[in-house]
Amino acid sequence: MASARQGIPAPYVVLVESPRLLRLPDGRVLAYDDVGDPAGAPVVYLHGTPDSRLARPPDDTIAGDEGVRLLAIDRPGAGDSDLDPTGSLTSLGRDLVHLLDELSIDRATLLGWSAGGLFALGAAAVLGDRARSVGLVGTLPPAEAYDDPEVVRSLGPARRPFVELAAELDAAELAAEVAGFLVPSPLTLDIALEHVLETAGPRGRDELATVPGAAEQLARAVMAAVQQGTAGIEHDLALQLERGLDLRLVAAPVRLFHGADDGASPPSVGAWLASRLPDAVLDLVPDAGHHLLFPRWRGILRAVRRDGRHR
Repeated sequence: MASARQGIPAPYVVLVESPRLLRLPDGRVLAYDDVGDPAGAPVVYLHGTPDSRLARPPDDTIAGDEGVRLLAIDRPGAGDSDLDPTGSLTSLGRDLVHLLDELSIDRATLLGWSAGGLFALGAAAVLGDRARSVGLVGTLPPAEAYDDPEVVRSLGPARRPFVELAAELDAAELAAEVAGFLVPSPLTLDIALEHVLETAGPRGRDELATVPGAAEQLARAVMAAVQQGTAGIEHDLALQLERGLDLRLVAAPVRLFHGADDGASPPSVGAWLASRLPDAVLDLVPDAGHHLLFPRWRGILRAVRRDGRHR
């Protein structure tokens, strides 16, 4: 069964497989896929920007094979989840409390890719002991990391201008400027695929090519990201510049996966985070870039599940 939001601007209409929907106490909808092993270890997966719950390797049997019940979330404003206009870096944690309660899940692992890693940290700070462990893959750091000149110097050309402009412009103003460049308009699946491959760069294209259907899956994820328009992306970008996330509140063990050739989230980001989190391990992956999630999906799921068993 497929669904599309009514009243969506024509360039952004997209039909995707219908997710499960949870009505939150404030009336918003949180959308998610529940795949893998129903009796497996719960892992909440948080996508990047501009993406949706579909921004994961297309073969969900891998999660089941690894004994994982994968809950892939549309973060607020993406896919079928309603925007939270008052949301913060930590507010998703409160949404996830309601989701875990709805599913009768006591504790879960959080797994975030790219910007999703930053929101996984914010959620973990709220969930406390209900976060069994946290896995961060090519994560974006809190804005305070960019006060470190070494971190800024290590950023690739696609990320550094955004960080440098953040020192000059209001976060909301910058987000509105950047959002239009992140997703082409008008948007078709072919255009989205071309955009995914172009922005991935040579290393990312090689990583996606190792997984059949991965690039096409990311193209569908990008289309779903803007099926309600670009307000969610703008809000997401602004929150990436929000300060004040207290990393000391992340009590769960954290494993950081960073590719040595990742320009969006270089190893210096992982080192910055590892030095400030109470319990963190940095896994540096040689010859890997920002899309290492796709060729290393099975190993990542295995590692975060193992981390969770030790807590």
